[in-house]
Order: sequence, then C-alpha cells, then structure tokens
Amino acid sequence: MSINYKSILICSAVSLALSGCATTSKTAAEPGSEATDPIVTNAAAPTVVKPYRKIEDLLACINDTGALHGLTFVVGPFADSTGKVNSVAVGATGNFLPQGGSASYITDAVVKAGGRVVSTYFGQPRKAVRSEYSLNGIFNSLDFGAPVEADVRVGGVGPTFKKGWAQLTLSMQLDEIATNVNRQISMIQRPVRYTQMGVGIGRTLGNTLVTGNVAFQNQERLQFEALNGPIALGVADVLLKEFPRAGDTCGQLSKEMVNS
Repeated sequence: MSINYKSILICSAVSLALSGCATTSKTAAEPGSEATDPIVTNAAAPTVVKPYRKIEDLLACINDTGALHGLTFVVGPFADSTGKVNSVAVGATGNFLPQGGSASYITDAVVKAGGRVVSTYFGQPRKAVRSEYSLNGIFNSLDFGAPVEADVRVGGVGPTFKKGWAQLTLSMQLDEIATNVNRQISMIQRPVRYTQMGVGIGRTLGNTLVTGNVAFQNQERLQFEALNGPIALGVADVLLKEFPRAGDTCGQLSKEMVNS
C-alpha cells in the first residue's frame, strides 16, 4: 500500500494551524437571543510572573520604620535612553521598553514604603504641593546576545536549540526638589533569558521532499516581568541610602538582592 505523503503534510499543517488559534470563552449571540456579553479570546499563557516577594517585604520593612512618613516625592515620566526599537517580535510596533509609563512602578514602590507621591506623568498639578524630593528613573542600556545556537541533524532529522539573553540596565535617581541636587543614585542590572528548543526535518520521503521545523519558546516578558521588580528594588536602594533609620533596619535585605 502506497503512502500519500502530500496528504499527510497538508493535514498536519492544517492541524497545527488550528491548534495555534485562540479559543473563545463565549460564543457569539444567536440572532434574537438576549446575550449581550462581548466575545473574549483566551490569551496564551505567559511564563510565570515572579511575585518579587522579597522586594515587597523590603518595602514593607521601610514603611514600618516610618522613615518616609510625612514626606512627598515628585515622580515624572520614566526616561528611555536605550534607542532600541523592536519591529520584528509578535505585536511589536515601536520601542522595546515602555515609554514613560514605567513611572507607575516608582509610584507604587514609594507608596508601599510609606511615602506620598505627586505624579507628573499626566501633567503638572493644578495646585502646588509641598514636596521634598523628586524620584525618577532611566533605562540606560539594553543589550542582546545569543551565545548558544545549535542545529544537529542526522539523516535530515534532528534537534534544534537556541539560547539568548537581553541585559537591561536602569538607574533610579533621588534629587532635592528645590535645587535638583542629586542625593542618591542606584544602578540595577537585570538579565532576561530566552530559550528555544525544537526539532527540524529536511529529507525526501518516497518522491516527496519534506522540510520543516517545530520549536517551543520560553521567554520572560521584557515589558513587565523584567521591569517591575528591578524598578522597585532601585527605589528601595536609594531610600535606604538616604534615610539611615530605614537603612539600619532593612539594609541587609537590600544587599542580598542588589549584590546577587
């Protein structure tokens, strides 16, 4: 009995395409029905989001010391000086890193540490608010590398492997609000790792040439998981340096993470 390889390949391709489609959690309403819920798709599950429990504990420790109670910090848009643009990744339309909006992570960290925040991301406040410090962040650099890449095939069939990384560097700067004199600065580096494993084929089966590659990827989201924790850690680091009461009590928690 002869095997129709062309039919097998077509069926396999159709199956893979269908399996990759998003499923809907609700079907469209039938004509005349009373259903009004919108159709919502279920997004593919991302990698596990790290809770950064230790950083949350560090901010809570600073809050418990009362070092920031009664102090107000002005937080502006987060600056991006990397100059890196992404136009090839899925869903990419511009810069690799968020523009300005990461300041919300600074606001969240300061509030959790016990301080008050005046946010200027949406514009200057309509009424003057007495503030003691400004706290702002900069994405300094974003570098990429792929140190390991392998494609090992025997007889046209074999595994493929690729491992890469992105190295993000950001800084947090604490200044006096009245003079812009810098008080403290913290530099944080964060690697984002990328792994791809798969299998490839390139051989003739009967009279049919069969080529293809199936790969599975695992990568942290550069615009969320790689940012929220390091930004909060940078905020905690400058606060511990500036306020001795917090530094004496919680400094050891910060050193374990900043120097790791």
